[in-house]
Amino acid sequence: MNAGGPGSGRTGLHARWWTVAALLIPAVIRCSFLQVDQVFEAHTMALDLLATGQFGHHYFGSWDRCFQFPVYTTLLAVIYGLGGGAAVALWFQVACGTVVAYLAMRLVQHLLHGRPTARAMSLVAAWVVGLDPFLAYYQVRMVHPFAWDMLLAAALLFMALTVRSEQRLEIILFFALGGLAVLNRPTLGVFMFPFILRHPRYFLRPDKVLLKSWLLVLLFGPIACWVLRNHALTGRAQLTSVTDQMLWMGQQEETEGGGYQKDGTTYLHLLSIPERHRMFTADPAERSWLFRAKWRAERESEPGLAWRMFAVKWRNFWWSRSSIGQDHAASPIWAMQLYRVHAALLLLLFVASLFLGDRRV
Repeated sequence: MNAGGPGSGRTGLHARWWTVAALLIPAVIRCSFLQVDQVFEAHTMALDLLATGQFGHHYFGSWDRCFQFPVYTTLLAVIYGLGGGAAVALWFQVACGTVVAYLAMRLVQHLLHGRPTARAMSLVAAWVVGLDPFLAYYQVRMVHPFAWDMLLAAALLFMALTVRSEQRLEIILFFALGGLAVLNRPTLGVFMFPFILRHPRYFLRPDKVLLKSWLLVLLFGPIACWVLRNHALTGRAQLTSVTDQMLWMGQQEETEGGGYQKDGTTYLHLLSIPERHRMFTADPAERSWLFRAKWRAERESEPGLAWRMFAVKWRNFWWSRSSIGQDHAASPIWAMQLYRVHAALLLLLFVASLFLGDRRV
């Protein structure tokens, strides 16, 4: 038998080494750029959690205990509590990115199973995800939840495409992960939909009622407990104290749904002077009521606003906003242009794949 022939141990060993290289070399390259340039709210909330035992962020002159979801903040608090600093948090984020690259590789292998190009394409996917500079920037230059969010998204998508409905343990783990992801960021729940598409009758069949009830508890129980906790603190059943503010900001045409206008001024300039004063004198619950009232009033006066802003955000998703904010305003022009080329190529590949590629992918 040929020692290097198909199916031989030597071929398998070579394949494993290629896998290790595709995952670890990009990770080592990313680690050479580690530097804490920015920290975000989760960082300060993690420090407050260690100091006071509460999730707190000092926002517009008052302490807000319901500012963000708790999962990433808790992870940071654990890292800091064990003696690690912001630099260790970056190592953790690089690890998250490496697992995402691995999951991308496994997804390609699953979707192209049986195809002769499956192995090569899966390695390409791992390299591309591992070396993508725009994904890496969030991992190596700022303490930011994006890398962790992406890990949960990739893990949910992989499980949604591979979990077998007849395997009880797989289903339980899938919904437990879904519950963690929804508590971390509720929009991540969309990555569970492929499971429903694969098994549309699973929840419609009148069997295993007890198991299915517990699955719903696993999925919605964590976020429900968080809402009850917020209600106990603020008197309102809300996901976060700034949910209403984000909804209102998201429908402002002047900011294209973001926080900055084209001239560089912030969304605060869209408020009246009395409303700006209230931002610094009201407590978090009062601010939430203010933005909820403004959001409803604008929706009622302009019924088509939501659809117009959906189109704007779809465009911005692929092309970025006119004003990307003060934190990025100093970025080199070439970097922004490169990002636009990067996004345009992704869109082109996506559209082409709809007509030319494998529908499973």
